[in-house]
Amino acid sequence: MARAKSKIVAGPQRPPERRRALRKRVLWSAQVEAEERLISCAVLDVSLQGVRVRLDEGALPQGPMAIAVSRFGTFQAEVVWMQDSVAGLRFLESVERVADTIGRQLPLAMVA
Repeated sequence: MARAKSKIVAGPQRPPERRRALRKRVLWSAQVEAEERLISCAVLDVSLQGVRVRLDEGALPQGPMAIAVSRFGTFQAEVVWMQDSVAGLRFLESVERVADTIGRQLPLAMVA
């Protein structure tokens, strides 16, 4: 009886990681203030450089805005990308301020 040869099938290749900061998954309530509107959202992950949020409604405009995270206060940020109701925001704050404010309760680090 002949043995069937097994094939090793590789999954899809992931593109190289471009982020400079490690991300932590979270689920925090927040509000984005943009163009004199408040938009409720959920923070899905956080790093020293920004957050990924899911908006309860609408889309975010380009340009600077404030995101008020219920646990940590308000940070200045800007939209980097938007897909459907999910957006990536980059902090316009110093890495030191983010580390001091959020990093006390959730250790965050830069990628080596």
